[in-house]
Amino acid sequence: MSATTSSGGPRFARTALPPCLANLDRLWHAMEARGLDGIVASSALNIFYLTSFNGIAHKADEPRPYAVVLSRHAPDRPVLVIAEYYLASFLRQPTWVEDIRPFRAVMMPLDLPAGRADLDRFIPVGEQPAWLGAAREKYAFDMRSSLTAALRDLGLANGRVGFDDMAMGLRLGVDGMQVADAYDALMFARAVKTAPEMALLERASVLNQQAIEKVVAEWESGGSWRDLSHRYTVAVAELGGFVHDPGGSVWGHPRGEDPALMLATGLEDEAIAPGTHVMFDCHGSLDLYCWDGGKTWVVGGEMTAAGKRNAKATAAATETLLAAMKPGARVSELQAAARAAYAKAGVPDATQAVVFFHGLGLSHMDLEQTLADGSPNGDWALEDGMVVPLHLLYPGGERERSWLEEIVAIGPDGGRPLFTWGFDPMLG
Repeated sequence: MSATTSSGGPRFARTALPPCLANLDRLWHAMEARGLDGIVASSALNIFYLTSFNGIAHKADEPRPYAVVLSRHAPDRPVLVIAEYYLASFLRQPTWVEDIRPFRAVMMPLDLPAGRADLDRFIPVGEQPAWLGAAREKYAFDMRSSLTAALRDLGLANGRVGFDDMAMGLRLGVDGMQVADAYDALMFARAVKTAPEMALLERASVLNQQAIEKVVAEWESGGSWRDLSHRYTVAVAELGGFVHDPGGSVWGHPRGEDPALMLATGLEDEAIAPGTHVMFDCHGSLDLYCWDGGKTWVVGGEMTAAGKRNAKATAAATETLLAAMKPGARVSELQAAARAAYAKAGVPDATQAVVFFHGLGLSHMDLEQTLADGSPNGDWALEDGMVVPLHLLYPGGERERSWLEEIVAIGPDGGRPLFTWGFDPMLG
């Protein structure tokens, strides 16, 4: 199975994305429900969600070189404040934000006076779109002055403004502005996917499935857990995706009869014996949208009677859940339905089945933690347009455990699986 196209590039090559990915209607609704006049988002994921900009080189705990400002009262006038060295990125990746304001950042010298001509270093010769001319006019010598000017221009300097990084709002110290937390408002919007987001999530799931299938098809007897992790990472990279340190495979795999639930550390290096049930639960991203999930691989293909029973029960529980995963269904109800399906399938103790759910999108949550009325969103309900991984694990020893994680798009008639390989274990 080739991981590249006929032209030699990765099968999942990156291309320019739509100018707007965000579910803006839900965002405006969330802001109104929470009494927010505006939002300032500065995390990399929220910047991408709201502007389609995915900046290279920045790390999470570094000072943030960008922020987008949105006003509920002027929804068509977003402002993006951004380090000048990122400005030319928008010549390739379009954004719906027309008001882009660059500021003088870390690349510029401290031993020379700042000048407006400094911006020219970062603008290529050639076509000059209208937004670029406007950006020249609003070039600032520091981020704080640019951001506070944007807040004033949008009438937010005396409003209640939510920040996804409240520390940024407090540091700004704008007199008359009330700083609030915007985490849940943004997650409410992110929970239900737009059509472009759904396409990106489906694409990411296909990459994950192909990477897992490639690893299984090319496996050689005697390999170790470290070999397995490395081969998955290589397969993902060849296809065009990204795996994050310390690795893409989440479950640990106790040996022998140990049924403990463990997560991988990246340090496992024991040999994988024939007959082992490998639980592929793989994480990574493509265009920043996450993939998740996988299924059980029986190394060598020989299953015990208990292993077959548990696998059959897991497949039956999956079918039950897909039919039940309709808008309005709550997590506790789905867990009870899956447990009942396990019991009907004849497993020794259905209470031992592990059944859980979360959102999926730019993170492995994409769910508000606190509702607009202040109550916790623990037993959350499915909504049409969500993408929700379902996780089913019936524990047991290395030749009995059964695992399946399907990625599910929620619709009026139930769940639609994004993987195409069915619910039975992989054999071979």
